[in-house]
Amino acid sequence: MFPATLLLIGVGSLGTVLLELLARQAWPGRIVAASRNAARGEARCNLARLGALAQGGAGGAGGAGGAGGAPRIEFEPLDLDDRDATAELVDRLEPNLILSTASRLTWWLPGLLPAPQATRLARAGFGPWLPLHLSLSMKLMAAVREAGYAGHTLTAPFPDVVNAVLAKRDLAPTCGIGNVAEVVPKVQAHAALRLGVDSREVRVTLVAHHALQPAVFGERAERPPYFLSIEHQGRDVTAQVDGDALLFAPYPLPPGPAIHFLTAASAIPLMRALCREGETRLHAPAPGGLPGGYPVLADRSGVRPAPIPGLGLEEAVEINERSHRYDGIEGIETDGTVVFREESAAVLGEELGYDCRRLSPSETEARAEELLARLGEYARRHGASIERENG
Repeated sequence: MFPATLLLIGVGSLGTVLLELLARQAWPGRIVAASRNAARGEARCNLARLGALAQGGAGGAGGAGGAGGAPRIEFEPLDLDDRDATAELVDRLEPNLILSTASRLTWWLPGLLPAPQATRLARAGFGPWLPLHLSLSMKLMAAVREAGYAGHTLTAPFPDVVNAVLAKRDLAPTCGIGNVAEVVPKVQAHAALRLGVDSREVRVTLVAHHALQPAVFGERAERPPYFLSIEHQGRDVTAQVDGDALLFAPYPLPPGPAIHFLTAASAIPLMRALCREGETRLHAPAPGGLPGGYPVLADRSGVRPAPIPGLGLEEAVEINERSHRYDGIEGIETDGTVVFREESAAVLGEELGYDCRRLSPSETEARAEELLARLGEYARRHGASIERENG
């Protein structure tokens, strides 16, 4: 791996976990963390440096750290709402890789509402909250294009849909992180246990949308379409281990931000692959702006869908397009306009007074501000507080 500059945008709950893990694993170069809240960002960078040293100076391995073995972590203030400032920072730093976790509202915060209200809002699915996740990613990608940036960009907020919308506007990031890559280890572990082999000997191929995760981890009963195959030493063992049953076997996870450790862990191999020569086979959502998640091949040149025996790319894309509806999305039009399912949009209408059946990319910012305001008022009305933590 060559020494690489990583620009990590957002040190909220997910960004902080990524920063901590990367500091301990000796990112091969420097990490520049960037966020709107300078005091919080500087403090979290300090914590990551000390944590790595306390754990044994891992951040200094391989020449990656600074003096005395401390990880090379820097901080820059950044507000993605300022497109010119974002472009200037990217141009000045010349990062090899950008990873953005920035969103208008952390995905798990609505779950902190009183149980009756949280349950009612959950009926909408994830899709109708799209403006909150699309807004800053769209601004980042516009700034990246303005800067003439030639490196790779990874995004965390709802990439299975966000990146597909951005692709319609010629703003697609390299790919997303998490989601499908968080499901694969579960299947791999269960299959290895059933076969009585080391999990590293099991090869999983999964085409699946973000919408599949609640079913896989026991949060929802309905199952979106997917494609799954499992191999051991080059032999297809999907039927032998009953792969479909393994996929949906009980496997509860803790609610809320605790899952960010899984998301971050699944992202790091992808980040490292983008700094290496030679292809690494992984799973990732939205490579090149495709909807949903796929097995991918990653190296210094980028990320692309891996060939799947018996399943063409068009068929894989069609599986994920059919899965949109399970996240509350009817479809994405050629200009990037998102059409929400009537029943999903109606939930936010009934609960928040927020009426949005179609979302044009040009309306994203106004819709995000409206949705935040209505959610905040709804929370106050029910004696709760939804605090924004987007890094």
